[in-house]
Amino acid sequence: MSKHRRRTYLIKTGLQLRYMGIIITTMLMVAFGVGWTIYHTSWSQIANTQDLTIDKLADIFDAVNSTLVRWIFVFVFVIAILSIFVSHKIAGPVYRLEETTRIIASGDLTGKIYLRHGDELQDLQEAFNMMSDSLCKMVAKDREVIEKLVATGNRLRETIEKKNLDEKAVEAINNDLYGVIEELRLVTSGFKIDEADSSFAPNAESDLSASKENA
Repeated sequence: MSKHRRRTYLIKTGLQLRYMGIIITTMLMVAFGVGWTIYHTSWSQIANTQDLTIDKLADIFDAVNSTLVRWIFVFVFVIAILSIFVSHKIAGPVYRLEETTRIIASGDLTGKIYLRHGDELQDLQEAFNMMSDSLCKMVAKDREVIEKLVATGNRLRETIEKKNLDEKAVEAINNDLYGVIEELRLVTSGFKIDEADSSFAPNAESDLSASKENA
């Protein structure tokens, strides 16, 4: 049994109503075509046939059945062609989303989705590209913090090699080191790795800016 029951069915109202309209319009067209075929191949002949007998009625129904079978194949073919063009407005964006997701999963965070005019899921394109930009900024910040950590480590090594263990210099390096560690902690707190992760901070970047201002 599902843990969460769906209560709202019109999530993307515009998208869902458009495709609802397409489905209803297609059903009405098929119904109209079948009704027109039945009327012109059966009821009109029945109305215009004098001395209607069982044999004549059977011939009329046989003609109706054969005509309906031919038209059903025509309807199926036309609907199949139209469905390809209509579904492509969603299938195309989904395909691009899958390909770009694979690119990002391989480590290339520059991957973006660019949909054509008229394609569906434009909102998804914007949200996905925002996610890609956000990941690029986070990784860039990680690299910046790592460079600071490396620089601080080099300063500490040079101080030790020179045996210039001045208390103030060591304290300054120690403060720099802990400052870099704190920056790294704030950056990584912007990621949630499991449901029980209590360190998750969506505004880690703004927190980091605030901590720099207060420093």
